[in-house]
Amino acid sequence: IKSILLFSIVLCISCENNVQEIINKTKDATVTIFTYDEYGSPAGTGSGFFIDDNGTGITNYHVLDKVVKATLKLCDGTEYEIDSVIASDKKKDIIKFTIKNPGKKKFKHLSFSKKESKQGDKIYNISSPLGYEQTFSEGTISAIRSNSRNGVNEIQITAPLSPGSSGSAIINKYGDVIAVVSYSANEGQNMNFSIC
Repeated sequence: IKSILLFSIVLCISCENNVQEIINKTKDATVTIFTYDEYGSPAGTGSGFFIDDNGTGITNYHVLDKVVKATLKLCDGTEYEIDSVIASDKKKDIIKFTIKNPGKKKFKHLSFSKKESKQGDKIYNISSPLGYEQTFSEGTISAIRSNSRNGVNEIQITAPLSPGSSGSAIINKYGDVIAVVSYSANEGQNMNFSIC
């Protein structure tokens, strides 16, 4: 009996360490995005994440749509200006961007998963809901759907998200990106959708 109890305790500690590793990896690659209009006034906030060590990033199309200037803040407080959009897809609500990085700094980044996601899988998110930067949440995949309005594949999740989480990564238990947060069904409870 003692050996079984000890084994259970070791397993729990191992699980906690894995979650902490995922949090540390994700927060270092996650950014808060601040947008500004033509008058230099704040237009909104969102989230995003780096996909390579040069600072190439991903966020939602709607986060950067029609803004004149956008900056991003890393978890250590460092700020950079978004330089240019290098790819975009309005239908999928995705934008890929570069940043102004004259010092050629190298950044922590996330990788996209090659594993199939399934209903019931555990997922994690770090984003800036309502401007609360680097907020961690967790949940499960409620369903994997094809949106009849635009034909885009979506992952419905239970992790709590709010405005400002848009553009952040949905992470699987391996610490890899499976989708990008896009929108919530405001009339429901924890009905949040991400694009995959």
